[in-house]
Amino acid sequence: MLFHWWFQGSWVLSGIYLGLSILAILSVPVAYRLLGYSIEDDARWLRDREASEYAEMHELLESTRTDLVALKIDEGVRQADLLNEIIDDYHSVVETRFLGKKHSPLEYLSAARTVQKHALQNLVDVVAVGHSISSIELSRPNEQGRGSEEDMGRHEKHQSLHSDQTARLNTNLAENRKLFDALTETAVEVANMRSFSKFERTDTLARLVGLAELASRSGN
Repeated sequence: MLFHWWFQGSWVLSGIYLGLSILAILSVPVAYRLLGYSIEDDARWLRDREASEYAEMHELLESTRTDLVALKIDEGVRQADLLNEIIDDYHSVVETRFLGKKHSPLEYLSAARTVQKHALQNLVDVVAVGHSISSIELSRPNEQGRGSEEDMGRHEKHQSLHSDQTARLNTNLAENRKLFDALTETAVEVANMRSFSKFERTDTLARLVGLAELASRSGN
């Protein structure tokens, strides 16, 4: 309208100009997709995100494993080693099969990463619980100090705290075993899958997505 008012042209020419302007504007996103720029940008975003998350998770996992070794939580150390292998395999699959490809199982990629992070957070929680158990054991009354009723009460309280923390530790480790099973099953299917459209309807993916949703709701 401003162009028409300023140049005092005909409404027909102004309408043609407006139509051409709209077509020019709409051609930008269309050309962006048709010429493959969107695929390049998606691949670049996936590569940058994967590289960043891969480095962060490896750093945290390494320090967590060191703590698990110091606390002598053997099952936790074993799970840390297994998770390290899973993260490496996932990173390799992303780089070799998905980067730069037009079709990728994005639902799997997102769900798998969420479950991996949840498993890592469980191990971090195991370390915290392990330190708590160590503190309880250090402050537990010795056998010679149980004569009075107060000492007996302290001993029972420490026993209860120790049992609760041990149960919490075992719960985290047991949950991780389920997460690892789901990650391994879906990773095998992805490695053997030729058409990702079929993979989107598999039961293993549905299970992994369900675990990822639970992990998201839990805040990890």
